[in-house]
Amino acid sequence: MSLEKLTQSADPGKSSAPPRRTRSWAWLLPGGLLLGFLSIIALLFGSRLLPATEVTTAPVVTVRLGQQDAANAANTSGSINKQLLFQASGWVEPDPYVTYVPVLVNGVIDEVFVLDGDAVKEGQVLATLISDDAKLDLTQATQQIESQKARIEAHCIGLDILNAELNAAQKNKEANETLLAEAQDNLKRLRTVRSGAVSEQSIFQAELVVKRQEAQLAEVSAEIPRLRAKVAQLNAERKMMDSTLTELETARARAQLALDRTQIKAPMDGIVLRRHATPGKKRLLAADDPLSAVVVELYDPTKLQARIDVPLNEAAGLRIGQPVELTCELLPDQLLTGTVTSIAGEADLQRNTLQAKVAIDSPDPRIRPETLVRGKFFTGGTASAPLDNNTSTRLALYVPEQALVNESSVWVVSPERTAELRPLTLGNDTRDGHRRVIKGIRSGEQIILPPHDDLEPGSRVKSASLR
Repeated sequence: MSLEKLTQSADPGKSSAPPRRTRSWAWLLPGGLLLGFLSIIALLFGSRLLPATEVTTAPVVTVRLGQQDAANAANTSGSINKQLLFQASGWVEPDPYVTYVPVLVNGVIDEVFVLDGDAVKEGQVLATLISDDAKLDLTQATQQIESQKARIEAHCIGLDILNAELNAAQKNKEANETLLAEAQDNLKRLRTVRSGAVSEQSIFQAELVVKRQEAQLAEVSAEIPRLRAKVAQLNAERKMMDSTLTELETARARAQLALDRTQIKAPMDGIVLRRHATPGKKRLLAADDPLSAVVVELYDPTKLQARIDVPLNEAAGLRIGQPVELTCELLPDQLLTGTVTSIAGEADLQRNTLQAKVAIDSPDPRIRPETLVRGKFFTGGTASAPLDNNTSTRLALYVPEQALVNESSVWVVSPERTAELRPLTLGNDTRDGHRRVIKGIRSGEQIILPPHDDLEPGSRVKSASLR
């Protein structure tokens, strides 16, 4: 027997047993991921996966009332003067517009002293531009004026000298005229003396004296026009220098204005809506960007308006002067009042709405532009165009009488496609099986018709419109 056989016979169990395999848990990973995704889908869309109750619905009927109908409806419903016509949403904005505060000279922002939302007063410095160049320009303009004044002063001294010379020449002329007259008189006397009493030499010398005085007088007389012309020239030069001085003073005023404009000041009391400038930022007047020169935008917190998007099916009830009540989430416990001041000239094709602007009466200082508001439009106001008996004055809402629950509420399909029991304020007016609704319903909503036995608040419904 060999050694190999002895070894195999000594341990028969060990050689015949199969090797043990290690259990793998990797298959649980995709299963867990799938289970997690299914759980998320169930949480998000579980309500939509539940079976929905099939119901029959009818829309709220919107009727445009004439003047007589409106009066009758008001009498039968017991309401007076002010009735809710419709509701619409919008946002707050400055009335009538935002005030832009721009730079008036190109430059680089040095300092900014306000932030968004800060209250400012008229004349308050909002920001400054780097003013080194403007200061140097003002210094140069001032020095040019001083130099021009010095030139004018020196010029005036020369003018005074010429005036003195002109006066001296005129005096000299008068003296020479006197001497000439004396010489001529002497010559005349000598010629009238009888012959032989005066020598020919004396007469000849007297004639020479006359000629000399005449020459001197002519010389002095010629000097006077020259001096006068010189004075006129200096006067003209003085006017030119004065004109130059005026130009330099205008240049200095411009330099002073440019320096003053490096301080951007508030033109009104208000609140900073937006800030467009930071230190080191360029502000340019002639750039393509329409806001390239703007430092801040201001608005008056005492003058705010709401821009309301009114659905076209309700826009026929809009009137200038119409009273409006506004609410917003910023001030949930405060009711704002306003008046329709303008109606847009064209409708919004994409939104299918017509915009109206409502001036807010005594707005709360905490209200900010772009705040979302909800407006309730009531009867009243003046029409934007003359109305006749066939023109509508307001809209009225009607619901099917068969849909009323206990004469005080109806089932409505909510935007989440669930049933909602809505309380109503009803009027007495009826039309073709429909009851007038004063409050509690909006135009365009779907009313659930009976039976209502399977409905519960919040239950999913599948509506089929009544044809």
